[in-house]
Amino acid sequence: GYDALSYHNGEKFTIKKSMTQPPDKDKCSDRLSGGWWFKECNEANLNGRKFKNPSQLPSTLKTLGITWHIKGNEESYKYIYDSVEMKIRDYDYGFCTGAFKSKRT
Repeated sequence: GYDALSYHNGEKFTIKKSMTQPPDKDKCSDRLSGGWWFKECNEANLNGRKFKNPSQLPSTLKTLGITWHIKGNEESYKYIYDSVEMKIRDYDYGFCTGAFKSKRT
């Protein structure tokens, strides 16, 4: 699979607070849906809205949905997803499983 999440590493979690308050100081939280670690917009937004008929949405509203963009695949910008499952593991997962064995001298 493609890692669209690493694009957002180090960014501040931002939200669109309301229709009357200005968004946080990033370029996309005022146009996108849900809270996320937005950076120069997004490569992935797993907190987007779920739509009943996503195929019938105009392209301007598709940015509000659950998205996972694949770099180099322009078609992936047309897709929005019905659901998503995120699995999280420790940063040092490879070390814990023995995948990264230290060399003894």
